[in-house]
Amino acid sequence: MFKLIKNEYSKLLRRRASQILILLLLLAAAGLAFFFHLPFVQSDTSYETIAESSAQPEEEKPSPEQLRHEQTEAARIQYDALKANKDAGIPVDQAALDKAENTYLEHQYIEDHDLDYTLTFDKDYGYAVTDSLLIRTLNSAPMLMTLIALVMIVFAGGIIANETSQGTIKFLLINPVRRGKILWSKYLCCLSLLVFLTFLLFGLEILLLGISYGFSGYAGEYVHAANGAAAGTPILLYGFQQFMLAAVNPLLMMTMAFAISSLFRSSALSIALGLGGLLGGSVITSLLSELGIDWGRYLVFSNTGLSAVAQGSPPFPGQTLTFSIFVLAIYMGLFLLTAYDGFTRREV
Repeated sequence: MFKLIKNEYSKLLRRRASQILILLLLLAAAGLAFFFHLPFVQSDTSYETIAESSAQPEEEKPSPEQLRHEQTEAARIQYDALKANKDAGIPVDQAALDKAENTYLEHQYIEDHDLDYTLTFDKDYGYAVTDSLLIRTLNSAPMLMTLIALVMIVFAGGIIANETSQGTIKFLLINPVRRGKILWSKYLCCLSLLVFLTFLLFGLEILLLGISYGFSGYAGEYVHAANGAAAGTPILLYGFQQFMLAAVNPLLMMTMAFAISSLFRSSALSIALGLGGLLGGSVITSLLSELGIDWGRYLVFSNTGLSAVAQGSPPFPGQTLTFSIFVLAIYMGLFLLTAYDGFTRREV
């Protein structure tokens, strides 16, 4: 099996197109790491505020400790006011009360632990809130997994179909090796390459971000509150978790393209359908969610965004992380069974 996988790597990486795609991935990682240094990039309001405050005279600037305490006090006052109204029998929206409590707990955690760099999420709109460009960019880094998905769709979509179109599949099958073993060697080649690229891009992004913005930002934490308690996750661990959750999408799209390639022996069809699922899946999910079509939760595209599901923002009400993983496991099994049946039983 190892020799077969090695042979697949040799064929795959010898192609000029494969080399160009991998090079573009590395360039994209470098571009993201230095994105906010570009002269045409405009900072948002929060960063403009930071810049303006840094331009003030030294004696007018509050210390970081004072800022943290002021934010905590403001959040506490808002929470206490809502809670007092509820205790007095005044109608209060429970969601607003929970939001105010979580905001207060998060600020209290940040103050208690003297955190200079943090990442939280706005309770109304869900966007990231941070005072560090390093953390802000790291939080956006999982978007690189979309590029990895594109590359892996191209690789997996052609790894069987190209053998057929070039006529080399016959020479491969006359060897005294079972067809199933040949098929799994091709899939393991794609799978191991996906794992390698994921870890390579994560490690490269961590290094480049440290060079770009300084490594001190990695001392920060992702702070979140739930069920009346706040907790912090080291920002490196949080970034790694988000990368791993984002890797599910390229894994599913790669396996789907691999199955189509095995079934129809057409690289153009498998790549086209794979890219269609990658680029159009989120649109389909959003449309079905907006229309309230509940069976949309059973589609593969509705379950690949595990990060949103884990943070409590699933596309469909009541959709849990366990449910999404179960649905994805079923689709993975169907894709692999389709690939196996199409490769081992079909005549060449």
